[in-house]
Amino acid sequence: MLLQLNCVIVDSDAGYRQEMADYLSGYGVEISAQLGEVEGLPSLLSRGNATQLVILNLESQGIAALRKIGHLPRQYPNVCFFILSKVVDAGLLMEAMQMGVREFIPLPINEETFTTALDRVAQQHGMGKRARVLHVIPTIGGCGSTTVACNVAAALAKTGAKTVLVDLDLVRGGAASYFDIRPRFTIADVMESGGSLDKTLLDNALAVHAGSGLSVLARPDLPEDTLRVKPAGFSRLLNLLSRVFDYVVLDSVMSIEPLYATAVQAADVNLIVMQLNVPSAKNAERFVGALRRTATDPHKVKIVANRYIKKGHDIEPADVERALGLKIAHYIPNDFKTAISAINLGEPFVLRAPKTEISQSLMGLAELVNGKNARAIAA
Repeated sequence: MLLQLNCVIVDSDAGYRQEMADYLSGYGVEISAQLGEVEGLPSLLSRGNATQLVILNLESQGIAALRKIGHLPRQYPNVCFFILSKVVDAGLLMEAMQMGVREFIPLPINEETFTTALDRVAQQHGMGKRARVLHVIPTIGGCGSTTVACNVAAALAKTGAKTVLVDLDLVRGGAASYFDIRPRFTIADVMESGGSLDKTLLDNALAVHAGSGLSVLARPDLPEDTLRVKPAGFSRLLNLLSRVFDYVVLDSVMSIEPLYATAVQAADVNLIVMQLNVPSAKNAERFVGALRRTATDPHKVKIVANRYIKKGHDIEPADVERALGLKIAHYIPNDFKTAISAINLGEPFVLRAPKTEISQSLMGLAELVNGKNARAIAA
């Protein structure tokens, strides 16, 4: 769940304020202000800065703090007030409800209850739309995951769906080159916006491929600029993309670092692209094991065998499936000539040569990630 909400945190303990801010940023929530006391809240809300959520911790300030701002929930009906307290009694609950407080959260926080409450706020502010996020992960260099990501993204865009491709291979990525696009801005430039990221800024940063209408957000130009791409900034970015587009395709790398762990958890489908050889299979086994240990939903993980040759692979598909504990969801046939020609010409083969077997397979994969019956090469 990624939410585009502006939030004010009121807590007398600076450490707890920051802990809450860090927690909320993982859900894409923007922290517009952190206050140590409630006295500054009325003037802050009166500025009209589009605050949508106020979280007030009564732990150190008690019921007196709530009474000081008791008029605000009704004065600002579009702002949701969350009250946090270790003390939960009928009188306190009744008083909070009479003031117009939407949510009373007992401490310590139950994460499921809290995130459900956040989701209700998002729904109230018309944030029900969420793009389908596809995360494409290579098992080894050169396995063709960028080709898969670019062609799946182009196939989705070709249907008329609003689709964006984000290059998360921050050092070696080539998504923009695949479409022969020379973008003025990159994902690193978007990170510099801090909390001011909005649709207008995003539109300026995105490059559009004329042939498909696909939007592309390129990797940084300079390797050192990759350091500007932080997990919190990426969460904000993914949150906004999810509200603007129908599909977000992430051309990624195999990593469990915080940035990529965020992508794994946010994705509706994690496509692990491998080849049927020993190095690729070993890496796939290690990564799938890591996903299991981090409690990633197995239904969000799909194995794709790329450059598949019915006779001539190093490892039998059944052996791979046994080692991974997952079925291979899709097979993409080997067609080096079509694939390299598309790369050299800067045009995805699903657009240049839609009737080829490899194009049909990639279009089938685009259907598969939507839960439809895909056209796959039989193993």
